Amino acid sequence: MPRLTDLLARDCQLALAVRAHSPARLAETFAAYAGQFYDRAAFDHLAREVQTLYAATDDGDALTFQSKLDARLQQRTHAPVQWGTGAPGRRPRR
Repeated sequence: MPRLTDLLARDCQLALAVRAHSPARLAETFAAYAGQFYDRAAFDHLAREVQTLYAATDDGDALTFQSKLDARLQQRTHAPVQWGTGAPGRRPRR
């Protein structure tokens, strides 16, 4: 029998994850799975989506997610997320 979250659309799953977990905890989880993505661009896109969800309620949470994720990725010898069209590791202006 599938779990309830498996029946939800991906957007709903992300929104629930953002509501249920702190930015630091979700950044830790993302960093743990960075090597599992065949396409790094897809990983970066997913990270930007989560950052946007955090920013919808609190810019501080969005910045915490970004900084913690980049720090954890560097600890694991991965490049930081390409956050926007500007310089890598920078949050795009809104």
